[in-house]
Amino acid sequence: MKQQDFSNPIIEQRADPWVYKHTDSYYYFTASVPEYDRLELRRAATIQELGLASARIIWEKHSDGVMSVNIWAPEIHYINGKWYIYFAAARKDSIFDHRMYVIENSSANPLEGTWVEKGQIKTNWESFSLDATTFTHNGTRYLVWAQKDPEIYGNS
Repeated sequence: MKQQDFSNPIIEQRADPWVYKHTDSYYYFTASVPEYDRLELRRAATIQELGLASARIIWEKHSDGVMSVNIWAPEIHYINGKWYIYFAAARKDSIFDHRMYVIENSSANPLEGTWVEKGQIKTNWESFSLDATTFTHNGTRYLVWAQKDPEIYGNS
């Protein structure tokens, strides 16, 4: 079997990419940036144009404490008339002990308005967690994520 090589990056050097097509017909793009220190947002009329769209910094890491290092895997969602970005972040004193956080923007255009920190997404365990996403099924909204079970020894 011949191996196929694919080389068609929308935006280079962006881990954990997320694309959302909104009812305004625009595509919105978020991803982890190489410095892992901020959240950027792009908007374009087509997926192909996302790579040419200017990246707008909408949030930057804290200088210390929670949300101060390793900003990972942002996802933008539009829920009940507001924009939300879910992401993972850690503390400088514990760089791989991530927790999930969310920011909110009530502007019709998420490149405008103010992004407000809504805080940590609390679960029954205070342990490593990341990759939150949300969806609606049969009229009920769900949030799903990956999290370390503190009762299980090991990294995952």
